[in-house]
Amino acid sequence: MRTIPSSSDVTMAHTSLLQGKRFYCRDWVFHKIHHCLQEKTGGPSGAPAGGAGKAGSWGVLLVGGPGSGKTALCAELLWPSSPQGVHRGLHPQGLAFHFCRADDADTLCAGAFVRGLVAQIRRGGLVPGYEEKVLEPAAQGALQPGECERNPAEAFKRCVLLPLLSAKPPPQALFLLVDSVDEGCQPGEGEQRSSAGSPRTIAELLASQHDFLPPWLLLICSARRQNKAITKLFTGSSSSAKMSVW
Repeated sequence: MRTIPSSSDVTMAHTSLLQGKRFYCRDWVFHKIHHCLQEKTGGPSGAPAGGAGKAGSWGVLLVGGPGSGKTALCAELLWPSSPQGVHRGLHPQGLAFHFCRADDADTLCAGAFVRGLVAQIRRGGLVPGYEEKVLEPAAQGALQPGECERNPAEAFKRCVLLPLLSAKPPPQALFLLVDSVDEGCQPGEGEQRSSAGSPRTIAELLASQHDFLPPWLLLICSARRQNKAITKLFTGSSSSAKMSVW
C-alpha cells in the first residue's frame, strides 16, 4: 500500500506569512550559508571554521531574540524578494523546509514534520532515485497514519535518512531548513530529555538524527537566543555532529 502525503501535510508548515515581503540587510548570513554549501559540495572533509564534528556532519543554528528577523531571513533564503537575492542562487539548493508555529499545533507534530519532508523531497526531484526508495514496503509502513506519530524517529530513518544516504549524491550540496525549531519545547526540556525513547518534538528528532545526515546536506535551524536548552541540544557534547551557532 502506498502512502501519499496529503495536502494537509504541506500547508502552514511549508509556507510563511513573510513570503514575498522585501528583506533588507543580513547579507553576511547568506554569504556564510553559501560558503557552508560550497564546503559541503567539496566533499565530506569540509568542516566549518572552529568546528569539531564528524567529517561532513555539521550544520548551522541561527539564534536571535524575538522579532530579530529569523523567520524573515528563512523566508528570504527560500523565496528571495530582490534581484540580489535571486542572484545569490541559494534557493534552488533547498531540499525541504519546515516552519514551526506556536499558534498551529500541526506544525509542531514530529510525525507531520516527517511526512511533509517526504512530500517535498519527492516533488522536488533533486535526489534521483529517492522516490523509488521511499515507496519500498518498510518505508511505507513507517509512514502509515498513526505509526508515523507513534515513532517519528523510525519514520525519519526509513523515509528520509536511508533513502538519502543510499542515493547518488547530487552535484551540489543541498540544505534542509527548519525555522523556530524551539517552538513546542518547554524551557529546560532539551536538558531533561534522555536519549531513550521516541523524541517528542521536532527539535529532539533532529538533534538525535543529525549525526547521520548525508555529508552533502546542510541542516539550518533557527531558534530564540534565550532558549539555552535548545542550543545545548544541538551543540552539546552529547552530539558528535556540531552545529555552528550564528
